[in-house]
Parts: sequence; C-alpha cells; structure tokens
Amino acid sequence: MIDNESSLRLKLLRFPPIIGVIYIHAYGTVIHYSGGSLGTADLNSLTNVIRILLSEGIARTAVPLFFLMSGYLFFATFHWSQQTYLNKILSRLRSLLIPFLFWNLAALAFIALAQAIPSIQPYFTGLGKKIAEYGLFDYVNAVFGLKGYPIAYHFWFIRDLMLLVLLAPALAAIVRFVPIPFFLMVYVCWVTESWPISMPAAVGVLFFSAGALCGVKGQSLFAFDRFAKLIYLAYVPLLIADVVWYEAWFNVYLHRTGLIVGVLAALCVTKQILRVPWLCKGLVALGGASFFVYAAHEPLLGIVRMLAFKYIPLDGAYTMLALYLGIPVLVMAVLVVCHRILSTLCPRPLSLITGGR
Repeated sequence: MIDNESSLRLKLLRFPPIIGVIYIHAYGTVIHYSGGSLGTADLNSLTNVIRILLSEGIARTAVPLFFLMSGYLFFATFHWSQQTYLNKILSRLRSLLIPFLFWNLAALAFIALAQAIPSIQPYFTGLGKKIAEYGLFDYVNAVFGLKGYPIAYHFWFIRDLMLLVLLAPALAAIVRFVPIPFFLMVYVCWVTESWPISMPAAVGVLFFSAGALCGVKGQSLFAFDRFAKLIYLAYVPLLIADVVWYEAWFNVYLHRTGLIVGVLAALCVTKQILRVPWLCKGLVALGGASFFVYAAHEPLLGIVRMLAFKYIPLDGAYTMLALYLGIPVLVMAVLVVCHRILSTLCPRPLSLITGGR
C-alpha cells in the first residue's frame, strides 16, 4: 500500500516532468523541412549554456522519473495471480493503449491533411514518402513505430511502457531474485549504448525495473530522503560537469550516471515542496492536465516554433533565448486552459483520450 504522504508526493511529480519533456523538445534552434530550414545555429555562449543546462541536463530526468514511477505504481498494490495480472493488463488498455492509438491516428490524419494543402505542404513533408503514398506496413509503422518512433514521436514512451507492462511478471521475478547482476547489466548497456534491442529502450527497462523492485519489496520510493543533502551535493557538480563537458567523448557516461542522481534528487525535493502549501496545491491541480499537455504539445510546439522562427527577426543577441524560454510556457498555458475547457464541455471524450486521467 502507498501511504497518504507518498501518494501526495507522487502527485506532485506528475506535472513538472511534463515541463521537462517540452523543454527537451524545444532544444533545437533550427527546423529543417523539405524546402529548406528556419531558425539559426549562430548562438551566443549564454544561450547555449542555458539550453544545455535545462533541456539536456535537468529536463532529461523526466523520462527516467516517469518510468520509475510507472514501475512502482504497477507493483506497489500488486499481489500476483493470473487474475490480478489480467486486471492490470485490462486497466492499461484503457490508460495506455487507447490514448496511444488515438493520438497517433490523430497525428497521422493531421499531417496527411497538412500535406494535402500546397501552401503548407513543405513544412510537413520530410525526405521520405508522403502519407498519401503509404502502403499498409507504412501505416502500421507510423502508428506503432516498429522501425523507430511512432508518428507522434513523443509516444515512444507509452509504447515502451506498454511493452514493459507485458514483461512485468518476468521483470518482477528478476528483480526479486537477481537484482544486482540485472541492474548492473542494464546500466552498462545503457551508458555504453550497447542495448541489443530497439524497444523497450534500456532507460525504460532500468528505471521501470527499479520502480518494480521498490514495489515488490514493499519499499518506499522516497526511502532516500535521509540522504537528501548528500544527493543534492552530488547532483549539482554532476550537472555542472555535464554542461561543461557536453560535447566530450565521455559525456554519455557522465550524463547518464548523473540522471540516476537527478531522479533521486527529484524524489527528495518533493519533501520540501510539501512545506510550501501554495506550490503543493498548484502542482496537484496542474497534475490533472499533465497527460493532455504531454499528448497535445506536439505538433503545437513545433508549429509555434516554426511560426516564430519564420516571422520574428532572430538577429537580436538574446532573441533565440527568449523564444526558447517563452514558447514552451505559452504552449503549456494554452493546453492547460484547453484541458480546463474540455473537462467542462466534454469530460467523457477527454477522459477516453487521456486514459481516464
């Protein structure tokens, strides 16, 4: 069982990682399309440092954190039997599969429509085939990402999470009986980029399994609270080093090891957030919109960035920095408002496409 404080702290972690995901996707300053490119790669040092710190540093803890919480929540109230496992699978059909299919099919339809309009077609056409030229396998690949990302590319996380749920019994047995060799193997494959399969990705297997271990063993996900100060002291220099040596050959080892400490730091900091009532209340309230914001931020983020790069002069010293910081905030604000409106006007369809969240 999950105690009330832990449950509240998990709710506090629903929306902030979504902010991280959006800033990861806002990192690039050049948008390529079939007719050319928009934006500029000519950036000053301050802009580069802030982008790397936020998008490639702090924000990168978002995906591991989501996998960790997903694994923990799957097993924290789980007592193994064929029936309980079947019930878990059926619940994930609603919470994962239906939204996954809806948003990918919606993205497919949107891009197909955009490609059919001559004036905007170049901005929605890459180097591959147009959707109108797709065969059956192309459609299946676009929806499920059999050879890469699905067409709604950010839904690779949901795809991998569905696979991990199917593998949950095997992962539970592994982490119960041989956790140390298993985690060492996955960690080494992850940091050396030698993971032998394309999906689920190593990051998902590692952190989902870590959450599963806590759930299976009945351990709190916040058991490292007593080491919070040490974790903060370790994470800050790791984060700074990650930025300083961003392009170094060894950065992948530094960066991915730092993510583990960053995830622990994110878990610990929720203890401090509990002491700030207004912030706690605000994050819990925003948590209800988290999946919708995650699902709908693309292609909206890409469209807003494309329009900004096309119509706003980028010759100012800090124009790109302002756009980098401001556009994600605008997109999040618009989507939170849209979620609020939809939850009032059509709550049932909204619940369906967000997995009942």
